[in-house]
Amino acid sequence: MTMRFDVEALRAEPGQPRVVEGDVALGTLEWQGEALHAEGTVHVVARAIYQGGETLLWVSVRGRVRRACSRCLVKLVEEVERDAALEVTPQDMAGPYLELLPFIEAALRLGLSAKPLCTPDCRGICPSCGVDLNRGPHRPGCEAVRKELDPRLKALRDVLGELPPEAR
Repeated sequence: MTMRFDVEALRAEPGQPRVVEGDVALGTLEWQGEALHAEGTVHVVARAIYQGGETLLWVSVRGRVRRACSRCLVKLVEEVERDAALEVTPQDMAGPYLELLPFIEAALRLGLSAKPLCTPDCRGICPSCGVDLNRGPHRPGCEAVRKELDPRLKALRDVLGELPPEAR
């Protein structure tokens, strides 16, 4: 479904709100180097008002997006629900229609988590041995397991003595 506003109809009745609503299939879109896959359709409600030579646009999106956990890279589905007031430039209003697809995609991107997690306590991937720590322990000999005390804290350790392993 193509979602758009008729520019001439908007300008003909300044101050009168126009609304379009429907479901849009977005497929795949890029965001910060990540390929996002909209699962099913995205429900959209768009409101526009032409007033004082400017177009005011509000877009509400609701949908599901498949992406990767920011810590362990496992695939997850994120629920996105966002209301956004978006800027409409004169170039957007230059043709016969104000096409809403770029604004829908922008609202969807604004609704995404900056760092999506598969679970709130995701442990991620070890930077030393590469193991997904949610699925198992570090590999034998992993450097991340050997915790060395910061040399700047040597004087404190000398005063307090060696700490038991559970206190470290």
